[in-house]
Amino acid sequence: MSESEKITLTQEEMDCIIYDAREGDLESLKEIFAEYPADLLLTIKDDITLSTPYHMAAANGHLEVIKYLLSIIPKEDAIKLANQKNESLNTPLHWAAFNGHLPIVQLLCEEYNADVYAKNETGHDSIFEAENNNKEEVENWLLNKYAVEDGFKVEDQGENTKITYTPGKESKEADDRAKEAAAAAASSSDDINKQTADLSIH
Repeated sequence: MSESEKITLTQEEMDCIIYDAREGDLESLKEIFAEYPADLLLTIKDDITLSTPYHMAAANGHLEVIKYLLSIIPKEDAIKLANQKNESLNTPLHWAAFNGHLPIVQLLCEEYNADVYAKNETGHDSIFEAENNNKEEVENWLLNKYAVEDGFKVEDQGENTKITYTPGKESKEADDRAKEAAAAAASSSDDINKQTADLSIH
């Protein structure tokens, strides 16, 4: 039996921890988890929105808080919480991307396998949230890291970042097939014209 199975938190106590994460109060959180077992984090969520302390820290850009909260639990559990969805199916990564917090986006993706393609209830993934809210630094980093399309090239030049598309092998093959089809159609048309010219109409 884990320590957290012996201890339960009231919703009011959970809300205090969620509030500290939202406000970025790292010292308060350290004091709490010096007294309480860290695996209680697996049970802490808002009773209405189902958002966790991880959602709150990610949304508000508190890098040190989310680092700490992820570091005090087993890696397997940390990965689970880094990908946990709230009532509207948003993950902490959705909220970090939405608000343009690149260091948190990088932490969640590179160290905790956050799913960049997870969809929320409106069908948006984290890349879309960054793009839709003009968080270009986050959008470009995600596009570059995950190579959403093999033919996309992202040149990170700050405000002048360029995203260009170069057709890959599949596109070339499709172009070749299209040219072959056009040539075949033209050849067929020539044959028909020749046959028509040879016909004698009485």
